[in-house]
Amino acid sequence: MSLKNKESNASMRGRFSRLGYSLISFDGIVMVFAFIIVFVFFSIAADNFLTAFALSNVITFGSTYGIIVIGVCFLMISGEFDLSVGSNFALTAFIFSYLLLAGVYPVLAMFLSLIAASLMGLINGLIVVWSGIPSFIVTLGTLLAYRGLARAFGSAGGGMSSYIPDETPLLFSILNGNIQVLNQLFSPAANFHASTFWFVLVIVVMTIILRRTPYGSWVFATGGNMEAAAAQGVNIRRVKVTNFLVSGFLAGVAAVVFFAHRSSINELVGSGIELQAVAAAVIGGTRLRGGKGSIIGAALGILLISMLEQGLVLMGVGNQIFWGIVGLIIIASMVMNNFLETRTKTLIQK
Repeated sequence: MSLKNKESNASMRGRFSRLGYSLISFDGIVMVFAFIIVFVFFSIAADNFLTAFALSNVITFGSTYGIIVIGVCFLMISGEFDLSVGSNFALTAFIFSYLLLAGVYPVLAMFLSLIAASLMGLINGLIVVWSGIPSFIVTLGTLLAYRGLARAFGSAGGGMSSYIPDETPLLFSILNGNIQVLNQLFSPAANFHASTFWFVLVIVVMTIILRRTPYGSWVFATGGNMEAAAAQGVNIRRVKVTNFLVSGFLAGVAAVVFFAHRSSINELVGSGIELQAVAAAVIGGTRLRGGKGSIIGAALGILLISMLEQGLVLMGVGNQIFWGIVGLIIIASMVMNNFLETRTKTLIQK
């Protein structure tokens, strides 16, 4: 073989090697392939899946919980967990409802509810950094505490609370109103809601913070190697507390968006959201130990879970099967992410 051909082959191998490295180093590569596979499967196996109504339901239902997922992912990248987001979600919705029923102006009721949600997140963070107890244990405790408070609110109204005004507040339409202009473009009509806009806005803002600001670098550093981050002057405790506050705040945002659409809440709402949030983050490439993750990957992760739920409903499959499949996807994602991480390190060493 001539020297020219050898150089050409070496150059081609180098390009393929760089392409392979770029693919396997992308945080959400496993999720992307899983998303495509699940989408193709339901397109074939589920009747009416490829309709505007069904696909818009995937996005609409995924958007509300997706706001919570973004906060949980952000916190997980810094190496911590928040298992109380589902209870925070329920309690904030009850607070919002009771403030409205008490005659508080809707915008003020929303801000007061978001402050309460943020305080719940702040309490989680302060307990974790002051006590040194793992966040998994702390937020498991506050999950029960906040849920107990939600049930206390619910018990005053027979387990639920409803707000049915004579005229729907403009705030409700802004938070989660039906987007008629977009929905009427399809036949039959789609089911897009304003929650999708807020979901996208949160994705954009949090991605910019994580990838384009010094604070985002501190978050990655805190989750990746706390000792090294502290040695570089990063205030580890402040980062963790701030991220807990963000997680609580976004759980509150999801709560008011949810209530704006339903106008009612019961004491069990939000149960299991924390598991879906962690699952979506892991599927999207977030490492459980912290230091690695993607906001966009986590967002696509919750849309994958929403698509899975919608597809199984259309196929008439029970909810128990849904959770079983989600569990298998989580395990498979973790195995593949660990494999790709190891492979990436090998390529770097070469």
